[in-house]
Amino acid sequence: MAAILETRDVVIRFGGLVAVNLLNIEVEKGEIISIIGPNGAGKTTAFNLITGVYKPTEGVILFDGERISGKRPDEIAKIGIARTFQNIRLFKSLTVLENVLIATHLNIKSNLFSSVLKTPKARKEEKEMVEYAEFLLKETGLLHLKDEKAENLPYGLQRRLEIARALATKPKILLLDEPAAGMNPKESDDLTEFIKNIRDKFNLTILLIEHHMQLVMSISDRIYVLEYGITIAKGKPQEIQENPAVIKAYLGEENDDLC
Repeated sequence: MAAILETRDVVIRFGGLVAVNLLNIEVEKGEIISIIGPNGAGKTTAFNLITGVYKPTEGVILFDGERISGKRPDEIAKIGIARTFQNIRLFKSLTVLENVLIATHLNIKSNLFSSVLKTPKARKEEKEMVEYAEFLLKETGLLHLKDEKAENLPYGLQRRLEIARALATKPKILLLDEPAAGMNPKESDDLTEFIKNIRDKFNLTILLIEHHMQLVMSISDRIYVLEYGITIAKGKPQEIQENPAVIKAYLGEENDDLC
């Protein structure tokens, strides 16, 4: 099966620092792929390269067979790549519904003129956007909170809202940057099932950065391990658990935390 997302020998340098070196990742449609590694390994930098925040110094990034390296973040979002962030970035003073509605505007077809004049076409599209936003909130278990301000949600539900907002752009692939960060064990378990469910419901491919090893090992089809911007291992969860180089480089010593 052809990869939906592929990085080929991607390098990025910041001055004399090589933050990512010869990154080669292949993600097939429908997979859940995790990128792990210690802090400073280049994981979020890899996400920033894929989503257009950074342009690679060398190498090529392909999505659906087309080169996307060098495109702007908004252009990349429109072709079907959405992401969440390590630090939650919601519009906290807006309601849950308004947060999702903002993302639906990415695919709006009405121009400014028709929107201002409230033409029948613009009104129809606005109604459809609200309906779709409410559908996403229902599917993510947040519909009953649609009129609540985002800042009033518990931490775990804020994470879920951020994912619902990303889904509103109608992505083909969803990049999740440490979605379990700050969650308690129950919230992490719920998140694991939630990610699997949205993958299946929305026919998604998911690329995940995560430090929560129990979540990574239980959810991933394959795992890439980075250290200092270099891929030191790749494989299925069991292979990664048993890889001596991963145990040494990622944990510093043999440690049951990887299991």
